[in-house]
Amino acid sequence: MHAIVSGAGVAGLALAGRLALDGWSVDVVERARAPRASGYLIDFFGPGFDAAERLGLLPALRARAEAFDELRSVDASGRVRARLPISLVEQAVAGRYMTILRPQIVDALQAALPEGVRMRWGTQVETAHDDGVHVHVLLSDGERVEADLLVGADGVGSRVRQLVWGPPERFVRPVADLIAVAWIGEDAGLSADLDGRVAMQLELDRQLVVAPLGETGFAVLRGVGAAGARRAISELGVLGRRAVRGVRDPYIDDVAQTVVEPWVRGRVVLLGDACAAVSLLAGQGASLAIAGAERLAEELAFARHPSDVTAGLAAYERDWRPVIEREQARGRRAQATFAPHTRLELEAQRAVWRAAALPGVAQLVARAAGGVTKAR
Repeated sequence: MHAIVSGAGVAGLALAGRLALDGWSVDVVERARAPRASGYLIDFFGPGFDAAERLGLLPALRARAEAFDELRSVDASGRVRARLPISLVEQAVAGRYMTILRPQIVDALQAALPEGVRMRWGTQVETAHDDGVHVHVLLSDGERVEADLLVGADGVGSRVRQLVWGPPERFVRPVADLIAVAWIGEDAGLSADLDGRVAMQLELDRQLVVAPLGETGFAVLRGVGAAGARRAISELGVLGRRAVRGVRDPYIDDVAQTVVEPWVRGRVVLLGDACAAVSLLAGQGASLAIAGAERLAEELAFARHPSDVTAGLAAYERDWRPVIEREQARGRRAQATFAPHTRLELEAQRAVWRAAALPGVAQLVARAAGGVTKAR
């Protein structure tokens, strides 16, 4: 059996690796010419953690993960207002948790790809025709490929979804008037002052998270409701001004969900953010991408005939869609915790963090936080 996977991100690589282990030959086509160097700092736990363990990926992911001691809530002057030990977050999810940069997850997945996976960088799907038995795909390099399956794992702006389902405005729904900005920066002084601790500042319609990476680097996550992200960060106060001086290599993303029905059309299927983006506010995007890829691969594991593939695709959507719809609903409810719109919402969130200093309350805050950066 032969599959074409559009997209060399978390979902696409996880699926390609698992399909190859099951005996499929897989072409992964990716519009970019190389893996993206920038991306979110992710709290990785939940269903994807379990799937990564079953796929044998946990050692590689842990080797690439970051280690933090504490999450600190700070104000505009840089004063620490509340502290949450990361150990309590780990306890809240029974230790099945790590913080890792998204590019490091992609790197681990690519390094683990078995024989049978062909990476085709700088290439995208131009046309796709399903004749009921095979999918005939024309690639941008001019090659025509016949496959048993075409998978659109190419993100919120999915090329496959656009070709087979229609224009993006029909399926991409902003969750809030926000964009997310992720930066990697270099500032040995700032990294030393953070000293293994993550600093978080929450303001009206804004959130800033700064985390140390090694001895000289740091990562910035920013939720902002206006253009000019660099200036908006510096206007937040001491932490923002220090962070913005060393930032480079920005990654900017809409806070949006994808709502597509159905996920399957003939022998073409959507996976990950192409059909199931839960948004930055819900988190667990990478976790759900790996878990969804595993679920799809399991449904296709014993496919030997065209009817087996179509039955497997139907079972994947039937079983996995309720999980995604639940997480998307949670994401739509989460705006007040990520970037509160009103003064009441802001003060309520600050009160929760202040309460973390009280005996026994920190564990409850850890469970509610569900991770360090809220950028899963």
